[in-house]
Amino acid sequence: MKKVVEGAFRAACARVDLAARVRAALGDGGPYVVIAAGKAAAAMASGVENVERSLVIVPRGAPRGTSENVMEASHPLPDESSLRAAEAALEMAACDSPHERLFLISGGASALLCAPCEGLTLGRKREIADVLLRADAPIDEVNLVRRHLSRIKGGALAAACGDRARRTLVVSDVLSNALETIGSGPTVRDPSTVEQARAVAARRNLGDLPFVETWKTEERVELLATPLTFAEIVAEELSSRGVRARASAAAAPLDVEQTAARYTLLLSAMPRGEAAVIAAEPFVSIPTDRQSKGHARGGRCTHLAALMSTRLPERAVFAAIASDGVDGASGTGGAIVDGPITGVAGALDVFATGPLHIDAGTALPSAPTGLNFADVHVLLRA
Repeated sequence: MKKVVEGAFRAACARVDLAARVRAALGDGGPYVVIAAGKAAAAMASGVENVERSLVIVPRGAPRGTSENVMEASHPLPDESSLRAAEAALEMAACDSPHERLFLISGGASALLCAPCEGLTLGRKREIADVLLRADAPIDEVNLVRRHLSRIKGGALAAACGDRARRTLVVSDVLSNALETIGSGPTVRDPSTVEQARAVAARRNLGDLPFVETWKTEERVELLATPLTFAEIVAEELSSRGVRARASAAAAPLDVEQTAARYTLLLSAMPRGEAAVIAAEPFVSIPTDRQSKGHARGGRCTHLAALMSTRLPERAVFAAIASDGVDGASGTGGAIVDGPITGVAGALDVFATGPLHIDAGTALPSAPTGLNFADVHVLLRA
């Protein structure tokens, strides 16, 4: 059944077809000045047929698609390449072309586009993001802070267009589908305030920061696909393989322990031959001493799969898969387990669940899919 689950995931990745969704949204419009940023930028950009000029910004090593002007930048933490990408995007948005600006935004754009506000260095911006990500702060908190420390996020890229026509197509990687959170909302209205950003900074001990206000103008935006969209396609693929499957999205983020406890109960009550496909991203909080000693060779998916391997009922399979194909620092794309694994307790203790699954043969290979939704979890009773 492990091969059935992996096969359903791979088939779902092939079926999503973000280019077709972009083409359907645009119809016969254009020509466009295209600016695409995020892990799914190349796939989205390939769906634009009437292009005057374009800029596609993807993570290093991600699929580059067929666009001519492609820049690679750093993810999950920004570097000089992220600065260059942000400046190039701002310059193209403000260029003298009279044609409509088309923004294609997907998850990952936050790190790929980095233009720190006045009074903030790249090093300090990177340090802030690192602190928040290592603490596994909710993504809405992380991107709230990012937006108010930026010259491109929080609608600033839309503002750079001046009075020129513009629209944004978005693929969501967050469970709330909040537009301002996806890629830190570079081209959408941001309802959050400086005061809210300061409150997060105080709670997370980030120190005094030069927060700036964000864009408050309504923009033309369309959401093309969500984490639930992807979970539903995975469920369809499982059903086509003889497994009765239903899809859902987690209502709220839980930690991995809470998630494992909930999934154990669900599996125990699940009839044989059925599966649940859940879009979710539980958080894993890594103690500071584990971070500083070079541990944490894991990710959300491998950590949760390791926990579940010790709790599975008879003839049960559990999969935790990163939809973008890269599970944190684990060196894997996630894991599929159907029983106990030797060494789970020690790996969990030092947050090194990537090597655990690689050694056990339960890991999926780390390979960018060119997509980016939330993680997908599959609970199956054979």
